[in-house]
Order: sequence, then C-alpha cells, then structure tokens
Amino acid sequence: MVRNYIKIALRNLWRNKVNSTINIFGLAIGIASCILIMLFVKDELTFDKFHSKSHRIYRAWVLEDYGGEKIFFNSVSPYILVPTMTETFPEIEKAIRYGTFVDLVRNGDQAFSETVNTADPGFFEIFDFKLIKGQTANVLEDQNNVVITESTATKYFGSEDPIGKSLEIRFSNEYRIFNVTTVVEDPPANSSIRFGIIVSDLNNKLLMRPAAQTNWFNVNVESYLLLKEGVNVKDFEAKIPSMVKSVMGTEYVEGQYTIGLQPITDIHLNPDIPVGFSVVSDPKYVYILSAIAILILVVGCINFMTLSIGKSVARAKEVGVRKVVGAMRQQIIQQFMGEAIIITFFSLIISVGLVLLNLPLFNQLSGKNLVLDLNIFNLVSILSLTLLVGIIAGGYPAIMLSGFKPISILKGSLKVGRGKQGLRKSMVTFQFVLSIFLIASTLIMQGQLNFLQNKNLGYDKEHMLVVQLNVPAQGRFLQRIDKGFELTNQFKNELEGESTILAISAASHTMGTGGWLGVSYTDNNDKYWAFTMNFVDADYIKTMGMEIITGRDFSKDIQADERRSVIVNEAFVEQFGWEVPIGQKLPGNNFGDHEIIGVVKNFNFNSLHGLVPPLLMSIGNTSILRGIDDTGLGTSPIPKLLVKTTGKDLQNSIARVKTAWNKIIPNEEFDFTFMDQTIAAQYQQEQNLGKIVSIASILAIVIGSLGLLGLAVLTMVSKVKEISLRKILGASERTILLMLSKDYVYLVFIAVLIASPITYYFMDKWFESFEYRVLIGIEVFLIAGGIALLVALFTISFQTIKASLTKPVHSLKYE
Repeated sequence: MVRNYIKIALRNLWRNKVNSTINIFGLAIGIASCILIMLFVKDELTFDKFHSKSHRIYRAWVLEDYGGEKIFFNSVSPYILVPTMTETFPEIEKAIRYGTFVDLVRNGDQAFSETVNTADPGFFEIFDFKLIKGQTANVLEDQNNVVITESTATKYFGSEDPIGKSLEIRFSNEYRIFNVTTVVEDPPANSSIRFGIIVSDLNNKLLMRPAAQTNWFNVNVESYLLLKEGVNVKDFEAKIPSMVKSVMGTEYVEGQYTIGLQPITDIHLNPDIPVGFSVVSDPKYVYILSAIAILILVVGCINFMTLSIGKSVARAKEVGVRKVVGAMRQQIIQQFMGEAIIITFFSLIISVGLVLLNLPLFNQLSGKNLVLDLNIFNLVSILSLTLLVGIIAGGYPAIMLSGFKPISILKGSLKVGRGKQGLRKSMVTFQFVLSIFLIASTLIMQGQLNFLQNKNLGYDKEHMLVVQLNVPAQGRFLQRIDKGFELTNQFKNELEGESTILAISAASHTMGTGGWLGVSYTDNNDKYWAFTMNFVDADYIKTMGMEIITGRDFSKDIQADERRSVIVNEAFVEQFGWEVPIGQKLPGNNFGDHEIIGVVKNFNFNSLHGLVPPLLMSIGNTSILRGIDDTGLGTSPIPKLLVKTTGKDLQNSIARVKTAWNKIIPNEEFDFTFMDQTIAAQYQQEQNLGKIVSIASILAIVIGSLGLLGLAVLTMVSKVKEISLRKILGASERTILLMLSKDYVYLVFIAVLIASPITYYFMDKWFESFEYRVLIGIEVFLIAGGIALLVALFTISFQTIKASLTKPVHSLKYE
C-alpha cells in the first residue's frame, strides 16, 4: 500500500512539473530560512550552557538606590565581595573574581596592546574551557603563571610549543615576566566569558590601590559564585541583606545597597541587567528573525495549499474512482498527505544545499560563526520541521479532496464552491500582506539608517584617524591621562607641517564608543546633578569642527585655561538653568577653582538612540573631580590621538602617523580606526537586521510570485471557455485583460489596507530605541503596494495575455 502511494505520488509530481517545481522550491526556500534562523536561535539560547555546572553558576550585581535619579546599577562588583561572601555563606562551593585591563604584551622586541584578564585560582574549577596543553589545576595560584588561548599562542609563538616559554606583560612602567604553563582552546562563540590571556588575581595588587580593594562602593571586577548542589537561589539571596548590614555597620540603610545574583545563562539575553565585561544581545532580534523565517515558510505552505485547491477539479475523478472501488476517506487523506511529505522531503534536500551555500552570508549579517553540524539535535530538529511542514501544507488539501462525493464527481456535477474560492483569495491576500509588510519595513529601516548616517552630528567625522595611546596600567587615572597628553604633544611636534594632515588633537573619549566618564554629586541644597566629562587638549574643538555658540574656545596662550577653564554644551546649560552661562561655576562648596568660558552647540557624542546628555570638557582642570561623589567609566580614559587628514592621500597620511609612532613609541603595535566607521558600527545590529529584512522581502516576493504564477495557470485554464464566449459576444482583448487582472488589483488594495497599520505598529515599536527618527509617511505604503502590484501583474501577465489572445474556435470546437 505504502509503495503504491509513493509510486502514484511520484507519477503526479512528474505529470505536474510546473506545480511540483513551484511547491518544491517555495518550501525549500522557507525551510532553508527556518534552518538558518534555527541555528542562530540555538546559538543565542545556549550561551554559556556548555559549562557543566552552568545551572549553579551566578554573577553578582550591585544596586545602589538613594532615591530619585540617584541609582547606580552595576554587574561589575566590589573587589571585596567574593572573600566576604565566601567567608559568610557555606552555600558557596567556590567563588572567583574576574578582572580586566589593557596594556602591552611582548615576546621579544615587538609589543602588542592586549586585553589581559585576571582571575582567582578557582577559575577553571568553575568554568569548562577545554585544555590543549599544560594543566589548569592550581595554575593561577602562582602569581607568575599565565594561561593563553590557542590563537594567542599562535600569535606570539607561531608553530612552536609555548609551554615553558615566557611572555612579558607591562605593569606600570616595567615589564614583568610570566611563564606560559597552560594553553586552552579559544572560548566558544557562545561564551559570555572571553579571554586571550589570563594571569592570577594576585597581580591585582599591582593595578589597584589598597583602598580600592576594600571599598564597597568601588566596583572593578565581575564576581562569579558556584553554589552547592540543592541550594535554593531565592532563599540564598534572602540572606544577603544581613551580610550587607553587617559589613556596613552604621552606614547601612535598608534598601539603599542591594546585592543580587544573575544566572550565567541569563547574561547574554538580558538587557535589564547592566553590561559587564561581555556583550549583551537584545532578545527582540531573536523574536524578529524567528518570525521572519516562520512567515517565509508560511508563504511556501500557502502556495502549496492554493495550488492544491486549484488542482482539486483535475484530481476529483481520481478521488471518485478510488472511493467507488472501496477506498476509505482516511486512505485518501494518507495518500495526499504522503504526496505533501514527499514534496517536502525533496524541498529539504534542496534547502540543505541552500543553507550551506548561504551560511557565510548569514554569518556575516548575524555576526556569528554558525556551522551546520549533522548532530543528533540538528537532524531531529530538521526532520521534525520537514514533517511538520508536510502536515501543515498538505493537511487542508488532503481533507478537502478526500471529502468529494463520488456521485457528484462521476456525474460531472462537482462544483468547487465560493467558499473555496474565498479561501484561495484569502491566502493570496495574506501573501500580499506579508510582502507589503516586509517591503514597507525595509523602506522604513533604510530611511532611518540613511538618516542616522547623514544627520549632522555637530562635528566633522570625515577622514579622522583615531589612534589609542598606550600608557602603563597603574596609578591614578588622572596621572595616566596626563601622560597620554604628553605623548600627544610629541606627535604634534613630529607631524607639524605635513601637507595631508590638517589638525591633531586628543581626548580621553572619542565619538561612537560610548562609556564616557559619567559623574554625579549632590549640592548644598541636597539637589542631585549628573553629567558627562571629557578631558581634551586645547585644539580639540577646532579639530572636531564644533560650533561655539557663546563665549570662547580654549587657548594655549592663556595659562589659566589649563588650570581653571571648562567648556560645556547646551544640554549642560539647560540642566542647570543658566541664562548667562559664561563665568558660572558648579553649585557646591567642594569644587576647586573653575569657570565656564564657553558653550558649544550640542553634538551627538553617543549614538542617536539617546538624547545628548550634559557634557563638561576640560583641558587639565581636575579640580572639578574634588566635588564629585560618584563616577562611572565604561571605556578607557587614556587619550586617543585624533588626526584630521585632507582625505586626498589617506595612505600617505597613515604612513606618516605610523612613522611618527615608531619614532616616539618604538617596538609597540600601531593600530588605528576611522571615526566615521566607529560611529557607523553603533548601528551595525540595525544595519544587519535591515539587510535580513530586505532579503526576506525578496524571498517572500519570489515565493509569492511562484505561487501566483501557478495559480494564474490554473485560473486561466478554468476560465478559457468564459473568455471565448466573451470574445464571441464582442469583448476586446484589452477588456478581457482588465477583467483577468482586476481581481489581483483588488487583492493588493485590500492587502495594503491590512498591512499598513500592522507595519506602522511594529516599526513604531522598533523606533522606540531611537531618540532621533524619521517620520513614517503614507508614501512608504503606497510604494510598497505599488511594488507588490507590479510584481503580481508582471508574474501573471504572460498567462493573462495568452488567455486574452486565445481564439474562441480552439476552445469551443468540442462543445
């Protein structure tokens, strides 16, 4: 029986080549999209689950809430937290501190700027990173040992065995020698903890002042706890406030200082907890991509159903004969379902090829390194998806075809009712709705991205080289900032007179990087103030092409500027409510001597997702920090060299800066970025999503067009006699062409009405993450509808024209 079903199914597929091809390729594209998204979603949802103890690993967070806007929420915690909690709670099996700093690492003469991590000895007892050479047990108990990853080993030692060799890491102004004892695999792509070099946490005494190691309000490391088996985390968290009260003594106020725990598997997809050392992804993109893949697959399934229903009359006699000779309805359903599953299986084979072909492009768009492994999970998932698609796509047609009555079929009185025509139109309309939704979304996203890229940010970002200066990772950060500006002056002297270099400056923070120095304090009237600071040199505003709207710029000729002058932006003036800002001072008695000498027009130093915050710039006046209560720093404050070039000969400009670098800082790695590229990178996620939606639009249009083509063929066949009679009665080809096309115009019009509010709603939700945005105009939906209509008319044009030109004598000669 099964063998007979398969033979008949293959025979029908071969006999109806056009429909079969449309169905197979439509479903193949949908299944391929689902497989790609499945790989992406699996990677996102399995972050950090490769650790065998992941269900017991938690990262501590700290929340300081003093009411109003005075809230400080960090996933980076105090250095003293781990030893205090370990001594207090027997529920903790193991706990470690995980820190990071950037400095020079060398093997021989060449030094590279590297991110170096510090960790307590229990690091490899909590986390599972695969060992390649050496040993992980007790390796971090020795202050002079270093653990490196496979890629780091290749970078510094090539093909040589690194075990037993040494690396030099700079602390302060001297290099310390570390013995390479362990090589591990690079952390998996779905790991929140990423590193290349790890040294013992014992080295933190070289990086931190003693006060920073015992201060509960100084956050500087990530703290990870491994709880014992069977510990209820909620009950454990309920005990933490008593510990906080104990260590703070008289300073403790209930609710002001809270310590909580976050599961390590929750870190990657939870934007509600502040970012620590690892990147956090927005879970909404997982939902968006999943929805797109499902919708594309649904379009393929709709094609299958519409074409199957369209062929219902042609298959009716087959059903009638089978029922007359004794076939049960269940058997007929099984036959048609079997055909659907066979078609889906052929689609699966093609879809795997499409996945392998397009995986590199998808990895580029998603920022992943996904691989289609034929493991048990993937095989079961893909086969289950195929079976589900076959059942969904073939279910309704199978039930409908099996329900035909034999007597009506064999008498020739079977009529496919208006309800079925309505269903087909509804499904075609749904395809149009989806296509218009994706086209309109693409147009709106592209408009927003063009707006972000072309908006006047308040400064000149073009042809600007940004070079991170290297300063020893020790001492107060103000001292390190001063050393960075000293290096800047050397570069200015070395590059003076270069024809392709227009200006040179430096700043602690540069555009598009985020994490600028945030400060806050409470004044004498108990009013809370918060703003952003940037340490710059005297040429900064001129180099960046900013506009001073009142007052004056910094001047190297006025010695007082370095000692007491500051410049603020419009948002800063607005926050403090000054009508005449020049000459004003910050309210409060703890600040050193200072004065506002100028106000610069607001410029977007952060991304356009947020409004411009209040900003204060200083070229050396550190007295401002005396009155500050709290500081927050997300990126290194070490100055970045800013080199404004003409843009005419960038290669020569870069070569000249590199030559100066090698002269001033010999044997250190020279690296640079372009400011405009860094700014554009802030919107990389949105750009990638826009590209994916654009591709989805094309796929939806292609699949929908294939379905329309097949449906048009069936429709014209069923209307050939009607067309012939109309032509005999005097209808022109033009009239018949309009008659055959008007239904599609009507369906597109309905689809535009349905898709427009849906698109507006979802795009408005997407816009919520932007403070600066374009307006969504009606023209977007008209363009999307016009594109859908043109594609539809172009798809069916051949069949409609062919039908309208058919001579009546050929259609009616047997009547």
